Amino acid sequence: MTNRLFISADLDEEIKNIIIKIRDEIYGFDRNIKWETKDKLHFTLKFLGEVEQNKNHFIISELEKVTKNYKTINCSFASFGLFKKGVNPSILWLGINYNNDFNNLAKTINNNLFNYGFPKESRTFKPHLTLLRIKGKEDLKGINDFLDYKLPEIKFNINKLSLMKSELHRSGSVYSQIKSFKLN
Repeated sequence: MTNRLFISADLDEEIKNIIIKIRDEIYGFDRNIKWETKDKLHFTLKFLGEVEQNKNHFIISELEKVTKNYKTINCSFASFGLFKKGVNPSILWLGINYNNDFNNLAKTINNNLFNYGFPKESRTFKPHLTLLRIKGKEDLKGINDFLDYKLPEIKFNINKLSLMKSELHRSGSVYSQIKSFKLN
């Protein structure tokens, strides 16, 4: 049996609440827009894809080793941005300022899991929080308000990683934590 897995860097509830508050201040409330829920806010360090359950213990073992070598990572809000599919915006995200340890952590995880048959990530690591998956024109309403918004300088720490399972449903994906790992 397989599970769809990814490794995330987790945020404290306080920071998630601040992000939701800023989002609502900029945009207001609209029932037609399907924002990512607060419990889904995270930074993806590595998407693993469909993984046989018997490989989970290798992933867990590697993450236990790796997290012992990294301390809490200091970050701050940077700006909002868009990812595009072709010419059309597909994702509204929140970017951060971070130190090189975050890059090194992602690279170490990527390299170590390659030894267990997971492909290396070819794209440059760009930590971001997905706020909205843009499905149609209705979702584009107010996007420029985000792109023009000057974020306050809010500092926060990342001190925990998680191995996460993602289940795809008609209503969207549902995440559940398999195991968490505290940074040293």
